[in-house]
Amino acid sequence: MSLIVRYIGKTVLANTLLVLFILVALTGLFSFIRELDDVGRGNYSVLTAAFYIVLRMPGSAYELFPSAVLLGSLLGLGALATHSELTVMRSAGISITQLAGAVALIGLLLMAIVVLIGEFVMPASESRAYEMRLSSLSKSPSLSTKTGYWAKSGNNFINIKTVLPDTTLVNVNVYEFDVGKLERVTNAKKAEQISRGQWQLTEVTRTEFKPDSIVSEQIESEIWKDLVNAEILQGLSVPAESMSMVNLNNQINYLETNQLDSQSIKLALWTKITNPLSTLVMLMLSLPFVFASQRAGGVGQKMFIGILLGIGYFLLNRLFTHLGLANGLSPAVSTFIPLTVFALLALVGVLRIN
Repeated sequence: MSLIVRYIGKTVLANTLLVLFILVALTGLFSFIRELDDVGRGNYSVLTAAFYIVLRMPGSAYELFPSAVLLGSLLGLGALATHSELTVMRSAGISITQLAGAVALIGLLLMAIVVLIGEFVMPASESRAYEMRLSSLSKSPSLSTKTGYWAKSGNNFINIKTVLPDTTLVNVNVYEFDVGKLERVTNAKKAEQISRGQWQLTEVTRTEFKPDSIVSEQIESEIWKDLVNAEILQGLSVPAESMSMVNLNNQINYLETNQLDSQSIKLALWTKITNPLSTLVMLMLSLPFVFASQRAGGVGQKMFIGILLGIGYFLLNRLFTHLGLANGLSPAVSTFIPLTVFALLALVGVLRIN
């Protein structure tokens, strides 16, 4: 049985990676064409745009992985069915349940790949991509380091520890210089943009360096103008979908501690949880169509229906998540409903295979 698992796994994995490569390449090509509109602004060159697209490819692969698994399994298992290899396996005494179990084991491997991409590869590459694009396009320089984000505005140097997806800034330090001499340092626990160019800083601590003394004061709240350039802010604010589950959980804790709306971040977290599971569901969903093609004609038609189901899952998942967010539905419920529906379809389809 282990030999069968390896053989099926190799076939499905090879076709899945091939489909994934094609989908990511096409997505990258279309994105690169859109990026050409910005080539020439600042230091943004064709080479920089190409590198930006390459850095964003892990994110595209993560998003397209379930669809690639469905198409890859349809192609791979379909090829085995066309060459009667599945028929030979069943004639040798291997049941549908055993074949489904072999496919499920492959699904677990693919799930592990998705988790690794989503947790380790995508967050780092997406963050680097946004930072590089911002640095090339913006006239105001910025830098991402282990201590947070750094930006320059006039004679001020600004350090931002965390940028939330809703553009709220956490732990902001502003260093004000005059003729190369540090005059004051302002620290704010939180900064929120209340209008264009205006920021409300809360829990402010300001330290002034005078010739003969150092003066410190505490301010509950104050308004600042032009704290951070809008282009810099857009570049620093990485979408929640591109973050790791650990970072998303930390942001949820922060928002709830400060009584801020965390529903969109929770939705991103639950989407990250269900995405690997959808990979397994898409793989199992391909089985009924592959085995059905052995008993009757119209192989291409059955494959086409399977592909439509994959697209339908993608659209239904997007619809439920956005409707759930708009109508106050729990993020966990809105993300699991489409997954549960298609998991039941896959289960019913597998059980009906003779």
